[in-house]
Amino acid sequence: MWRSLWRSIDRFSLQHFKSVITELRQIKVVNAQNRDTVVDLLQTIVEIVTYGDRKDPLIFECFMEYQVLAEFVRVLKISTSSTIEAPLLQYLSIMIQNMDSEHAIYYCLSNDYVNNIVAHPYNFDAGDLALYYVSFLRAVSSKISRDTLCLLVKVHGDVVVSFPMYTEALKFAQHEEKMIQTAIRALTLNIYNICDNNVYQFITTPPASIYFSDLVSSLRKQCLQLDALVNSSEDKCTHQRNKDIFLKTDKIVDDLFYFKDMLSVGESRLSRVVTQNLLSLLILPLLLPLLKLGENKGSYNISAVTSLYIVSRLLQVVGGKHLINGVAGLLLYHYMALCQRDAIATNGDIAGSIGDASPLLHSLNDINIKVSDHEAEGEKEININYLLQHLNVQTSSNSHFDGSPKDDNVYIERFGIFAYLFSDNHSISLASLFLLLTLAENKDLEHFPASLLGMSQSQGLMNNCESAFLKVDGSILVGLMPQILKTLLKVLACQPPVSPPMQWHTGWFLRKLLQCQGNKLTDDNIHLFNTSYEQSRECLQKELDGCWFDHIPDTIGHEWGSCKKALELQFHVKDPLFTLELEICQQAIDGNFNSCFAWERMVDAVKVFILHLQLKALIFMGCLLEKPSLESPSDSDLGKTYSRDISSASFGSEVSLGSGIPCRIAFSYAGVRDIYLVALARGISGKLILAEKHPFRSQRGIVIAIAPLAGLSQPRIDEDHPTWLHLQIREFEPNFVKAKGSESKVSTPPADGRWTLGFHSAKACETARLLILEETCKQRSSVESMLAPLLREDYLVNVLDRQGD
Repeated sequence: MWRSLWRSIDRFSLQHFKSVITELRQIKVVNAQNRDTVVDLLQTIVEIVTYGDRKDPLIFECFMEYQVLAEFVRVLKISTSSTIEAPLLQYLSIMIQNMDSEHAIYYCLSNDYVNNIVAHPYNFDAGDLALYYVSFLRAVSSKISRDTLCLLVKVHGDVVVSFPMYTEALKFAQHEEKMIQTAIRALTLNIYNICDNNVYQFITTPPASIYFSDLVSSLRKQCLQLDALVNSSEDKCTHQRNKDIFLKTDKIVDDLFYFKDMLSVGESRLSRVVTQNLLSLLILPLLLPLLKLGENKGSYNISAVTSLYIVSRLLQVVGGKHLINGVAGLLLYHYMALCQRDAIATNGDIAGSIGDASPLLHSLNDINIKVSDHEAEGEKEININYLLQHLNVQTSSNSHFDGSPKDDNVYIERFGIFAYLFSDNHSISLASLFLLLTLAENKDLEHFPASLLGMSQSQGLMNNCESAFLKVDGSILVGLMPQILKTLLKVLACQPPVSPPMQWHTGWFLRKLLQCQGNKLTDDNIHLFNTSYEQSRECLQKELDGCWFDHIPDTIGHEWGSCKKALELQFHVKDPLFTLELEICQQAIDGNFNSCFAWERMVDAVKVFILHLQLKALIFMGCLLEKPSLESPSDSDLGKTYSRDISSASFGSEVSLGSGIPCRIAFSYAGVRDIYLVALARGISGKLILAEKHPFRSQRGIVIAIAPLAGLSQPRIDEDHPTWLHLQIREFEPNFVKAKGSESKVSTPPADGRWTLGFHSAKACETARLLILEETCKQRSSVESMLAPLLREDYLVNVLDRQGD
């Protein structure tokens, strides 16, 4: 034990350290024969130096005196094989990461040791060398400070002319390996947070500043790929397309958060170069088609819904005063121009007018927008001032309107973002509204026209804004709010009905906007909502005749909380990804029918009805409803012992044959068997049981098969064989596991089972059919009784009465 301890101490002794350094110095060339020896020496040195930095100052003094880092550089140069590079970089990274003293860090960064290691001509084509190299760069970046940064740059006078670590790192910015990309981004943020003025000048001017335009160009390429996925014509299942889109958007959002981190550094030059590149290379080219200028300037062949999603997500994640106000100024230019005209007509003065777009557009001054040039098959630049002149011409060309709110509203609906807001494409309409709300909710927005969404300038939609809608007198767009609400209500009332996710998201928008109006609707909009509500109730009532009526109460209980949560979702956590998912949902539905598809249809009907009931409560009561207590009806007239016996039956258990009807069934694996058919409904549950007669107890049977009574569809007697009864059996087993998103579809549903029972006579066969129908009717009646209060027209009145009690 003592000998082992002594050896451990001796290993970290100053004398041993010197001997290791001497041995390394004697290496004249590194080749395959001595590579392992050199690696061991490098590892030993790093371990001793790390120990000495914390425990023995003499060791680090020796490290500096013998210029050991210079030996590391020399080893790189005398190596005939690249196999020494990865372990050398790995050990250096470990040593630097574990250094605590400022003195040691300062020494390691001085004398161009790091720059020489960074600039070495590595061969990154094979192996994991790139990962080790980038890890080394990141380790160094984590240790530099404003005081030591100067040791890594080269200056001429007061001008930084070279920053090797930064420029070499940027070569890996678009590396296919995610870990390398992450390391480079961490490195750049480390540098941006400690840069001085001279280094910032180097970073934000060409050629180093090309990094930012390359980043945005890469992001734009990903946006094009996303749009291709959204609009793919390939025969892909919705689940797979959703998965692909989620992965692509996840990567886009990662990039957006990186831009946000750069802006959060708070350095004006860095913020300016990032913002200008985002505006000129991505945001403005996406917005130009949305402005409907009558030509495809700026179009990168990205669909409107994808453009709206990208801009909304970018403003959500990245934000920033310049981006927010620039986007708002362009999107609302037409509206604000009309507000300005109205102000001039009323007051003769536009100072401080809500229609003055110049404060919003200030951040766009003299920006050049890079757009696609289809004729030259490349890109060209359009100056923002040219665009604004074009917008002014377009606005002036519509000056024939007499200025009445009606004419102005018609004009507004035709141009810019409002043309998409009132689009017949529901996903585009919702995406447009989401973008407008994104602007309205942002704290960095200046001079937002309060009347646009019925809110005062000092209020956000998340705040108490019930009366704000009524505060703006004479504004052009006050009259547009009922039309926006009407557009949303038309989505709910659409025939054939749109998907439940589309309706749930539409309901979320309705609740958001209704809160700004004190939950008030015009008479026309109330009529439209009532029509939609009746449609939802009728759809649910139709499901009482379906093969899943027995699951409706449980489904209501499960989906009630999900709907309420979806409606109450806070704006800042709502991901506009739903707009892309809705676009995909607008595809042909498979016309095949089985119990699985019937299940999905029933669940959809429940979701839509709950949504409408909650919206009705919001409109007429001002609040959402808590989950109702659905009371089960009392048991049927059958003996409780017998009904309890049947309802608890399972495969292999004993049951009373009671009023069972004898018949036969053929199994592929067990031949023809004599059995009894037993059908019984107890409350909202019901079963069809096939049982063999017990060998010793004449009135008892052994269960060999069970089917849900509600899932038998219509029992059918064979036309050619009147003693045969055909039954379609529900095989699909639903569960209430919450899936990502608002809806979960089964990609490969199981086929329904089919039973054919043979009876001794046609009369017995008909008796069995009628028994099944009778018991099914009893079960359905119980479910109807259970749901009756919820489906009554006066349900909300009864809720209010109970609250009053």
